[in-house]
Amino acid sequence: MNRDFSSLSVLIRGAGELGSAVAVHLARHAFDRILLVELPFPKAVRRNVCFSEAVFEHSKTVDGVTARLVMDLREVPAVHARGDVAITTFPLESVLRVWPPDVYVEAAMLRHNWGLTPDLAPLVIALGPGYQAGRDCHVVVETVRGPHLGRILEDGEELDPEPPAEIMGYSQERVIKAQYRGIFHTSRQIGDRVQQGEKIGFISLLVLREDLYRGVPVDDDFPIVARISGVIRGLLRDSVPVEVGDKIGDIDPRGVTDDLEHISDKARRVAEGVLEAIVLNKPATATAGKLGVR
Repeated sequence: MNRDFSSLSVLIRGAGELGSAVAVHLARHAFDRILLVELPFPKAVRRNVCFSEAVFEHSKTVDGVTARLVMDLREVPAVHARGDVAITTFPLESVLRVWPPDVYVEAAMLRHNWGLTPDLAPLVIALGPGYQAGRDCHVVVETVRGPHLGRILEDGEELDPEPPAEIMGYSQERVIKAQYRGIFHTSRQIGDRVQQGEKIGFISLLVLREDLYRGVPVDDDFPIVARISGVIRGLLRDSVPVEVGDKIGDIDPRGVTDDLEHISDKARRVAEGVLEAIVLNKPATATAGKLGVR
């Protein structure tokens, strides 16, 4: 089988842990044209292993692969010429017009279909639940831990909603979510040890006129506390806007800190599933690309 992937362009929406793991894995397998699309205020919590940090720092290296922020899509070829991955905060629609990919990977982990269709690229791959293979995309990759992690779903298959992984009997308790709309503030760092009930940060409210009518306090800050003891495994950056339900962080009750700088085994297996999907579908992808089908 011909495994020369250097000519294939890959667009990944979402530069969180899974999207970053996919980019790293593909880059190590000679994919030279990778572009990630991220929000202006990324909401990834495992920031040590997320290319989304390049939005703030202009570049980010994860497991030996570097992503560089481009402010102009015309800069993408220069980044690729350096052997790096490119990342941008331009709207997806604008990117698709200027940089139509051979492979599109939906890695934003929204858990619902925002309008994804198989027409976005010759090969459209979605990660996790919320998408049906064949209807919303060509392939779905399993993201739930277990014996099927990383498997490829096709022809009408879709995944059930994904619960947080259970560690030492804790599942939902590990995850910290925003209860209010506002700006998240924190002085804590990933890797810090916290006790149950300890303050991790706070949310300052974004007050709208209708909030005032409902009597929402204007000057209140709402504390964010740990529901269990352990190590902060993931945490939003300070001063990032959040909506109700947004993930702010997660706590590992095991107190393990030796893997905070490396892509997790789960993310690696999902990335392997994406590569497998590309390998299995490469003939159709390459043909469509040569014919200019987008």
